[in-house]
Amino acid sequence: MNLRLKLTKNYTFNMNASFATYAYTFDKSGNVVEGNRTEWSYGRFGRFQGYGSSFNYTFNNDTWKKWFGPKEDEKDKDKKESEDGDGEDSEGTEDGTTTKKVEKAQADPDGYQVFKMPWSINFSTGFNITEDTSKPINRKNMRYPYKFSLNSLNINGNVKLTNKWAVSFNSGYDFNAKEITQTAFNITRDLHCFSMTAAISPFGRWKYYNFTIRANASILQDLKWEQRSQTQSNIQWY
Repeated sequence: MNLRLKLTKNYTFNMNASFATYAYTFDKSGNVVEGNRTEWSYGRFGRFQGYGSSFNYTFNNDTWKKWFGPKEDEKDKDKKESEDGDGEDSEGTEDGTTTKKVEKAQADPDGYQVFKMPWSINFSTGFNITEDTSKPINRKNMRYPYKFSLNSLNINGNVKLTNKWAVSFNSGYDFNAKEITQTAFNITRDLHCFSMTAAISPFGRWKYYNFTIRANASILQDLKWEQRSQTQSNIQWY
């Protein structure tokens, strides 16, 4: 049984559960096994085997403005929408070529260009309910007790510092192991015909770094310079 709800633009809920058709029984040795009688024959719908759910929420510029930004009235909203309609677009000419309209830069009340830095942070976690087969079975209803476990809290995000620079990261916390999960930071730079990527992972089971400069053209993907650590050696940081 699966369920997915898009409750809001930034919030998603997922759920899944499973039910077994056949009931537990004992074999000749006294071990618990699935028998040949269905749960329905005992007057039950099915044996609930487990449940899992996940929560996902994205926090970005729009969310920040909605929560903490100033409220814009209807007049300003209509004006903004009309200005957005005059943005970048393509139109045809008589000779069959297309020309691109130049988007007008937005200005603040003082006449300066509006500073934009798109960013987003995504949080995801969940919890599970499963049969605990390590515990003794209830001989009356032939059911195992259930155990509850909380999934790791995963965090990933990205921020575009400029049109050329971008930074992203992913990390999290494992509640069961009580430790920080594999963490990585990535920095990218658009060099026009080339692109630069730097990645580092200072936390987690494996620590590594790599630095790459490669050509953007797909036909020149083998044209690159790369420097990386030996991940199998799990480098030590000093």
